[in-house]
Order: sequence, then C-alpha cells, then structure tokens
Amino acid sequence: MSIKLSALAIGITLAYGATAAMAADEASIYQQGWFNDASVEQYDNSGAVSTISQSGFANEGVILQQRVTNSLATITQDGSAGSATINQGGQMGQGQWVRTGGRHGGGWQYVPGQWSNGVNQTAHIEQAGGYNNDAWITQTGSNVDANIFQDGTRNTAGIVQHGTGGAHNEASIAQRGKYNDAYITQTGSNLVATVSQRGTGHEATVMQTGSDKIATVSQSSGYRNVAYINQR
Repeated sequence: MSIKLSALAIGITLAYGATAAMAADEASIYQQGWFNDASVEQYDNSGAVSTISQSGFANEGVILQQRVTNSLATITQDGSAGSATINQGGQMGQGQWVRTGGRHGGGWQYVPGQWSNGVNQTAHIEQAGGYNNDAWITQTGSNVDANIFQDGTRNTAGIVQHGTGGAHNEASIAQRGKYNDAYITQTGSNLVATVSQRGTGHEATVMQTGSDKIATVSQSSGYRNVAYINQR
C-alpha cells in the first residue's frame, strides 16, 4: 500500500471507526490515467457494496470491509503495473479493564476485545491485459468467496482465507499469458481452491489446513509450468 493510501486509511479509521452501524452502504470510484490511488473503507455494515474501476498505468486500488455481512467488493483494472487489494473480515475489538471482587475487595482485570468476523463475503478482482500486475484478497469469516482473473505477463495473484464457520469457503484464480504466479492459502473447514492457468512458465501453489478440502490446479496450452498442492 502506498504512503498516501496508508495515511488516508488511518485518518478515516480515526474519524469514523466508532460510528454506529449503517445498512446497505454503496461506494464507487472510477479513475483513468497513470499513478492513481483509490481507497474504500466500510465498517459495521450489512449489505455493503464497493466498486473500484481504474484504467491506465501503475494504478492502486484498495477496498477494506470490516465487521460486515453480505458484502461485495470488486476491483477492475485495465493496464499494467497495477495493484489491487481487497480485505474483508473481522477486527479485534478494544479491550477494557473491569473491577473484580465487588466494591470493597478484589482488583482490576483486563478483558481483551473480541474478534468480530464477517459473514457471506464476496470479493472479485479482474486485471485485463498488461504486465506486472498484483492482486491480493484476504478474507476472515464464514461463507467467503474470492476470485481473481488476470490476463498478461508476470502477474501475481494471491488469496488468503481464514474460515471461521462450517459454511463453504471458496477461492479461485484464473490466469492467461506468460510467467504468472498464483497463491491460495486456506484454513478452516469445507475448503475449495481452484487455479486455472493457460500459457507458459506459470507457477501455482495451494496450501490448505483444516477439514473437507478440495484443491484443483489446471495448467494448459504451455510449457515449463509448476504446480504444488499441500493439504494437512
């Protein structure tokens, strides 16, 4: 994340992090050109929808959705050297000190904050054409679904999912072109991971930890491709 986006994220969090929950928020950003930055943050929400569309060179898009249910995040980039990041899920609440033993005895005990998870999260990143694009999705919660599509050369895509419930968690990456890398890491139960690569010199890695796991890597129409799956 760039310095500008980091500063923006901190400012928004301080200003609005403690506001009351609101329902069905929608946010959209469209940018065209070079070296543009776009950031969307949504908190404590049901039905949050975020969309970032960027066209050009070296653009950066970030979507952050925390403590949300039924959320949808989409980033579309057309060009080269772009960076797209989606983070959906929980956040550690603020801890507090509480008195123990009544008014005339005992002392103080620190109670840590509780982790709040997201539910029914969907994230999609598409980077069409170009080279040296990066796409990353991180999801924490129950019933999460993430997919990334990239078309071009020397692109990198990664999905990290931490499933906290019994619902299915699905991650898929599709890449076309040359020398692209795909990474999927999943923990929890009912895990489904799919990587599809078409072209030359691709690498695919799938790491799954938990129960009821399915992993599939398909590499076609090329040579010097590498695939690795680890389930435990």
